[in-house]
Amino acid sequence: MLAKFDYYDAIAHVIPGTVACLFILYALDILGMSLPRISEGSLAQVGIGVAVAYTVGHLLQGLASSLEPLYYFAWGGKPSVMLLERPSQQFSDAQRRELIKAMVRYFGFSEECPANARKRGGYYQRLFERGMALCNREKLGRLEPFVTSYAFHRVLLTTFLMGFLVSVGLELSRILQKLQIHTDKLGVLRFLLVATAAGTAIEFFRARKRAYYYAREVLWMTADHLRACTNTSEKQPTK
Repeated sequence: MLAKFDYYDAIAHVIPGTVACLFILYALDILGMSLPRISEGSLAQVGIGVAVAYTVGHLLQGLASSLEPLYYFAWGGKPSVMLLERPSQQFSDAQRRELIKAMVRYFGFSEECPANARKRGGYYQRLFERGMALCNREKLGRLEPFVTSYAFHRVLLTTFLMGFLVSVGLELSRILQKLQIHTDKLGVLRFLLVATAAGTAIEFFRARKRAYYYAREVLWMTADHLRACTNTSEKQPTK
């Protein structure tokens, strides 16, 4: 249990929190400000640094969860819904329809698929959540690495996006002469603009890909389980 906790926290909290703390230090340096130094020794500094990065990472994860609907909109829809709603490289139209029928039959889904596109998305999401619960209960597939990877890239996207917005704000304030920045700090500001813009663009696509990987794993494992259950029931002798 401890190893699992450490792995997830290192990936999804400490690393993004560390990146955010570095950005904050650079931003404060651009503004001519600095944080008080810790004089308790290098070990204490490392301990406090990890604690601060972990806390910042937690806050960023909360912010990333709040921004998730915005990310889904920018990605063209929720991956879990998109895979069930239309044909894709992962599922042909025939495979998709067969999977939906099997899931409706297995879960005893009495709800009819709505004709309205928006309501239909909610229907597919509820069906996907049943499959996700099945995978978690039966420990199917490798969901934990997929969801951890998605959470990591989602929070990195949020970290770079926040950094980019702050950098743009500083640059605009300088251009509009609302903020005075020393000329020797302009290089740092422009580096942050380029680095956070590149990081946001890269993580936008990587987080989207990881979200699709996770949704695909859930549906693949659900399909395999339902197929195995059907074959088992067919092989049982009739009394």
